[in-house]
Amino acid sequence: MATVTIRYGVTNTVTREFSDGLAISDLVSDRNILGSLNAPEGCVAIYNGNSIESSASVEDYDGLQITLEKQASSKA
Repeated sequence: MATVTIRYGVTNTVTREFSDGLAISDLVSDRNILGSLNAPEGCVAIYNGNSIESSASVEDYDGLQITLEKQASSKA
């Protein structure tokens, strides 16, 4: 189990426990988490100023805080 704090915006924060083997892509697509944070779909996970690979394991961030940010539009 991994306990991770997820933040979106200045004041929206939740702390959850996640099962072993869960990928970051599963975390950022979890509608319960997004709803709790009032975050839109299509966010990316950021840690220490860097994007986290979607295939990375949530276990790697046990005890840490991940920030969700709205993904920039790719329209040219």
